[in-house]
Amino acid sequence: MLSNDQLERFNRDGYLLVEDVLDEADLRPVEEEYAAVLEAYAQRLAAAGESDVPGSELSFADRYTAMVRRHPECIDEFNISLPLMNRGIDPDTYHAHTGPAVLGLLTNTKILDVVESVIGSEIASSPVQQVRLKPPLARLSDESVAHSSVGNTSWHQDTVAVLPEALSTDQVTVWVAITDASEENGCLVSIPGSHREGAHRHVPGPIPREPTVPVDIIAGREGEPLPARRGSIVLFDKQNIHCSRPNLSDQLRWSFDIRYHPVGQRSGRPAFPGFVARSRSNPATELRDPVAWSRLWDDARERIITGECDGPVFQDWLSE
Repeated sequence: MLSNDQLERFNRDGYLLVEDVLDEADLRPVEEEYAAVLEAYAQRLAAAGESDVPGSELSFADRYTAMVRRHPECIDEFNISLPLMNRGIDPDTYHAHTGPAVLGLLTNTKILDVVESVIGSEIASSPVQQVRLKPPLARLSDESVAHSSVGNTSWHQDTVAVLPEALSTDQVTVWVAITDASEENGCLVSIPGSHREGAHRHVPGPIPREPTVPVDIIAGREGEPLPARRGSIVLFDKQNIHCSRPNLSDQLRWSFDIRYHPVGQRSGRPAFPGFVARSRSNPATELRDPVAWSRLWDDARERIITGECDGPVFQDWLSE
């Protein structure tokens, strides 16, 4: 649980770095699962006759980097959410990674203890979630750099990721460092106190399809870099303005963005499935079955592909 001093800093700044929350036993299953995802994708490429497939003799970081450079479309193989698309869906590529190790991360008791300090003991896991595997910028193609999960992310508030129905939801973002995050390899940067300004308008930015806070709002303001050790987390208020820098190092920078809100409040992405991660009042409602969790995403995928989904998949801010 967070201390009173930590909670005061979170409420004052709109973010809080909490070091060394997770250890090797928490992180290793995630790394092993992602290595298996990468191997399966490489095998599919080889079976399809691709000759330029990075081999398993490479480390995960080097193999992933080479794969993204040669096959930028592989990025979506690793994401823990369905693509944010309302139209033009290709069923062959419209999927999410829903492995048991990822569910284990979402329901990790150490993370939930921290979250409980902020929003209480009835915790829903929001489907507004993302993995960011950012290879060294110098080793990427122009096509892959344009993807925000691989390059840098522009100044934004997390409110931009949800429908207006969730603007009153008490959402908290948990950014999880799977590798060390330094200023050189693209750590987070946050503007202290910006969460008290309310929801800003967002406009098209330098990264395709990624909305950004306008330059006139950011002008003259410097954010605080948040370097974090492997296993650390950063908490964010949903209205905090933050970004990440490009990876100028020679190492992979890997993190997850996961979000939580009180049970019963809206996630802002109703087409995607959330679940009860913790309930002190009714533990039987908590989801821990990875098969059941994966089935929730499969069902959502089917509803969207077949057109049965009632309403938008996400808020398309840039078309308004």
